[in-house]
Amino acid sequence: MSAVLHTFATRSACLQALADELVTRLQRAVAGQGHASLLLPGGSSPAPLLPLLAAAELDWSQVMASPSDERWVQAGDEQSNLRLLRAGVPGAQWLDPRQGSTPEQAAQRWGEQLQSWLPMTAVLLGMGEDGHFASLFPGMPGLEAALNVAAEPAALPAQAPSESRLRLTPNLALLRRSDWLGLLVFGGAKRALLEQAQQGQGDWPVRKLLESGMVQVYWAE
Repeated sequence: MSAVLHTFATRSACLQALADELVTRLQRAVAGQGHASLLLPGGSSPAPLLPLLAAAELDWSQVMASPSDERWVQAGDEQSNLRLLRAGVPGAQWLDPRQGSTPEQAAQRWGEQLQSWLPMTAVLLGMGEDGHFASLFPGMPGLEAALNVAAEPAALPAQAPSESRLRLTPNLALLRRSDWLGLLVFGGAKRALLEQAQQGQGDWPVRKLLESGMVQVYWAE
């Protein structure tokens, strides 16, 4: 399995190093291509990363960005990943995944739009204590197909084990089509899960992610 583990003494040091890496890659893409593309996770762990990104010397108006997954809630709902990300990095060109009257329609449109960005400049993911990433949860309907790296890159409706249950998520094939793929993880329990998954143990979705190719793991206690 291909994972490079970057460990840090503090979470703040981890987040600063991660921000520096992302900004460098985005700057390079903007300078060379005139634009860059980025997927970021929502949630509490990445939240302190956002002001570090927003403060960087980068023309965010040239960065197309979207959440790495989204809840099927109103755009202004406090649970919306896009709401958090847009407030944290307001200068980016944010793409809302919820462009349809049904989750199926929205997923199809979002997936088509993300396909036009491929390969992504950078994709950053988070991981839950159950080993899920994006909104690819253990035991959810359609999980096997969504984790198939040979599938057509796409987005799909997903089911979470807790509210808000209905989600939108890219499949693994789409997430893998990136020049850089990172995973932000905090805490000893999650590191232990990652180590087991890297050894081929368990049936967590993150095991498929680690098996699919090079992943840059940023970790602090």
